[in-house]
Amino acid sequence: MAKQFITPANQIDFPNDEQKQSALNQQWTTNLTGFTNQGIVGSPWATTESADNTYYFNPTTADTTGGIYAQIQWNAFPGRLSYYYGKNGGGKANVAGMILSDEELLWLADTGKTREGIPFADLPQIINPCSGDRSAYGPFGPRGWQDEYCEWSVERDSNNNIVRIDFTCENPEYMNSLWMIDPLKVLELYQRTLNKPQIQLQDLELKDPTTGQPVIDPSTGRPAYNPLNKWNSGPVSTSTQGGAMHLTSTPNTLQTEIGLGALSTAPRTCGNSDAETLICCAQYGQPQRNSDPHIGQSVNQLVTSPNPADPPMRATLANPPGLYIQLPDFAGSNYKTPDGTDPAACWTIVRGTQTLTVDGTQLPGNYILHATFQAPPGKTWTVSDITINGKRIQWGGQVAQTFLMQITGMAIPAQAAAPVRNCQGDRTPALPTPLQLFHANVFNALINTPVPNVMGTAMNLASNSTLIAPIVKQGQSDIPLVLTASVPGTTLPTVSFGEGISVTVKDMRTVKYAVPGNTYPDEAQALELLVSVSANAALGLRGVWINQAESPIAFPAALNVVAG
Repeated sequence: MAKQFITPANQIDFPNDEQKQSALNQQWTTNLTGFTNQGIVGSPWATTESADNTYYFNPTTADTTGGIYAQIQWNAFPGRLSYYYGKNGGGKANVAGMILSDEELLWLADTGKTREGIPFADLPQIINPCSGDRSAYGPFGPRGWQDEYCEWSVERDSNNNIVRIDFTCENPEYMNSLWMIDPLKVLELYQRTLNKPQIQLQDLELKDPTTGQPVIDPSTGRPAYNPLNKWNSGPVSTSTQGGAMHLTSTPNTLQTEIGLGALSTAPRTCGNSDAETLICCAQYGQPQRNSDPHIGQSVNQLVTSPNPADPPMRATLANPPGLYIQLPDFAGSNYKTPDGTDPAACWTIVRGTQTLTVDGTQLPGNYILHATFQAPPGKTWTVSDITINGKRIQWGGQVAQTFLMQITGMAIPAQAAAPVRNCQGDRTPALPTPLQLFHANVFNALINTPVPNVMGTAMNLASNSTLIAPIVKQGQSDIPLVLTASVPGTTLPTVSFGEGISVTVKDMRTVKYAVPGNTYPDEAQALELLVSVSANAALGLRGVWINQAESPIAFPAALNVVAG
């Protein structure tokens, strides 16, 4: 049997249904194979020094015997908040030099507003330390600022005391994959994980913004999933809405993490001794996050060790690829409960596991996907009666500051050292660049659904889509699809998915959204396609070309052809 990608933390969500678990495993492997291929190809159309990332490898096809595991960890509290508005940055990276107190930063991290009620939209613009560009603070979205691959929601009682904090690092691609197999399982997990039996299936469905009716996803023939449904939106949890089931900040995707890992395997002329210098050179994420600069530097050092005597290596995210919460530092952070109860008793792993063994090897670190922090059953006190370093817990961010996040890297020997590259640059003129493919009715519902957010910025639900390849069947004709792309000029381009698939480009219009993984929304062209698949078209993932003669490299895993 071919080796597969393991689900995050080896989570088995169909323990009593082997057929559905097998289908999920196969869909997950298809999705992650696509993400891995996309990361390796990189972006040969848009920028120089950003493609052909062959020192990143697929752990399901490479011989990983004797592979070296690496814990790559960072703090869960948003580093960019501290850098731009806290004492760490000294106010130098926002245009007004505003410095918030530690308490105001905690207010901001939990609510999107400072203690004085100043929302993100009214905070000074920030200055990107790599480019010098000014912009409003992003990412946008109901809890977009929680961008360290960890998000949380807080539940309070009538006295404003915290009674429960939900922390999640579950990636949106997994929940979408699970929905493709069985929406009722997703409903069950929402109800059980968030302890909200009142959640209904229709709450989780994507609705047409005009008619209010469910949008049928042609990939499955069932209603599509709404990743920003009312139970997974924002930092506040109540009995009627809110909660943190999976990640929603637009950079917080697993596909992005794989792409970051792939791009960071390339040695650069700037070296890898300084994480911020390297990220500015390689441009694989946002500077001053706790995560991206450190992840990129760590993966780069797996391939190009600071010790010249070390042999050359290739690197990957170890199987199972994922983002994982680590246990809080209860002792070092000086947690104290009112009655002396061990504070660790307040921490419950709801999804994932404390330890994980794969192929007989215990992987380093913890593999927690969702955890809650609340008083144990029977206690009369609340989370707000617990102190950390002598201060009452008034914000979820106080707990987030006491634990780390982790990805697990893996390195295997390479035949030769990776060639050193210059810093990533612009390509002039730019080539047509494929971005993302959708079934047309799903795309139209997403792009036309506005997303309220504390930044007060125009945003739509397409920014919370995923790069899971839409499914088409052999023998289908005139399938409406939308390919978003960066296309110079106004002439309709040609589009191809390879042999056995014909494509007619019907129209092109300009849209604006954050392609999953991006911090900020940007304009793109939406190419309206009619696609027909021959009865004997090859099965599996298909790449897409725009103006193939001009751009001979395909964007991998855009479309998934299945049996008719």
